[in-house]
Amino acid sequence: MTRCFKWICLWLVLLPIAAAQSAELVNQDKRGLRAWTIEGVLRLADEEIDLATAALILSRQWDTEKTMLGYRHKIDVMAEDILAILKEKRIPADARAIEIINQYLYEQKKFSVLDNADDPEDLFLHRVIERKRGYCLSLSVLYLSIAERIGLPAYGVVAPGHFFVRYDDGQHRYNIETTSRGAIAPEEHYQERFNPPAGEKIIYMKNLTKKQTLGCFFNNLGNSYIQRGDMALSQDYLTKAVQLNPSLAEGHTNLGNVYLQLNRTSDAIAEYEKSLAILGPDAINYNNLGNAYLRLEQYAKAQSYYVKALGLKQDFSDAHRNLAQAYQLQGNLNKAVQHLQTAATLKPNDWQSYLMLAQISVQTKDSFSAQKFYQKALEIDSNLSAAYIGLGYVYLDRQAPDEAVEEFRKALSIRSSDPAAWFGTAQAYRQMEQLDDEIYAYQQVLTYDPKQAGASQNLGNAYLKKQQPDLAAQCYRNAIKLEPNNSDLYYNLGVACANQKQYNQAIEAYQSALAIKPDSGTSHHGIAICYYLTKDYKQAKTHAKEAQRLGISIEKELLN
Repeated sequence: MTRCFKWICLWLVLLPIAAAQSAELVNQDKRGLRAWTIEGVLRLADEEIDLATAALILSRQWDTEKTMLGYRHKIDVMAEDILAILKEKRIPADARAIEIINQYLYEQKKFSVLDNADDPEDLFLHRVIERKRGYCLSLSVLYLSIAERIGLPAYGVVAPGHFFVRYDDGQHRYNIETTSRGAIAPEEHYQERFNPPAGEKIIYMKNLTKKQTLGCFFNNLGNSYIQRGDMALSQDYLTKAVQLNPSLAEGHTNLGNVYLQLNRTSDAIAEYEKSLAILGPDAINYNNLGNAYLRLEQYAKAQSYYVKALGLKQDFSDAHRNLAQAYQLQGNLNKAVQHLQTAATLKPNDWQSYLMLAQISVQTKDSFSAQKFYQKALEIDSNLSAAYIGLGYVYLDRQAPDEAVEEFRKALSIRSSDPAAWFGTAQAYRQMEQLDDEIYAYQQVLTYDPKQAGASQNLGNAYLKKQQPDLAAQCYRNAIKLEPNNSDLYYNLGVACANQKQYNQAIEAYQSALAIKPDSGTSHHGIAICYYLTKDYKQAKTHAKEAQRLGISIEKELLN
């Protein structure tokens, strides 16, 4: 839930702010003030939880080394200031206090609203206090923490993609938009804008308990850890989110996204389907299901879900791009290009669409279009190493190795351990006949990706050119471990062994090649030469004739 909005009207006439005086806080005896772990918080009865303490425990785990008590003291001081103002103006902690809180936070303390929630830091209460800014959920947590301390009956409320505060004393209800300086919004607004599902067991638009509010916080916290790359903690908090709020569709969707990144595709599909069961038809979840089935290589099924997503939201650029990938993988390149062009029109700064257009252009051998699209992607993101690598291969295909090396070097300046960039560099040096540089580049490939059999094979070929057959044989053997059914590797090993005059080992390697590919004339030819050199002329002649039958030009000595 990261989409927040601005509400332009204010509810009451602003009142002047008075100087704060010390006042007694309503929450001072709660057990939750003494909690030190989030597990300890969740073991408490809801009325004993102190929301600010719980949120600051999560801040401490995120990254702050400052004392949790210091931040909580700042919230206490805010609450004491507001209580002093209420006392001076003889206003009780009822609906009339809302405007006092709004004026204090947004006018006197200058808290501001973020247009989006792109920075995960902005979720955390300590950052909201330090930066004096937040989005719907993070500002609402601060608002609820103050309300709790002054005794204001306030609750968190969640709508699909949004969070706000509700004042509810049993007789009066007011929806407080923390992203609109505390303005009051009618129920109809949320129905029209967020279309929340209804039902007895549905969490949306209802007053939340503190544990349910924490469940919503855990949902966003899980997303924050995704951005940090900590998938274990992300999964942990998103699991807590759906345990506390089983009908929170966003929690199931986000947990599905984590499972997809962890290659737990079946679990991801189950979470997306749970979200759909809550929300009904939903473009985001259909798109996510498409991604999951794409991962399973069920391309037609993935395509069907992307089409469903676009049926609900025609301007969904990600779904157009993903549908293009499904078409591409099924060989329908024309439709793939159509949807990529649509995606690029809808989202001109999305480099992924241009990168895919470039890759399809390579596939159709249109190198000039490929170059244009790679360069367009780089205009959007100059640190896009994949585009530099793609350009490098375009130049390789044009037999322009100098230009290719230049592009691969740009990619390596971004990520020096990129095996694809090193592999391309090696191929460029092969075109330039710079053998030592080629060997070094292949060695770098294998340093960063030891399981790349093609690099081991090519490195072996380079060693053969350098007349180092022993090193070549070692490379081929390494490659065979990775691809034991590759007849070419056995053939190359045979050549390397023969160059070392290890004829019996060479014959064994050639025979392994023939076991995989019986109609290999070159392998028969290699065996014939080895038998000839070991003076087994009968076997030499037999294999020479078979090689000749398979179209290989044979020396007269082998046939006679």
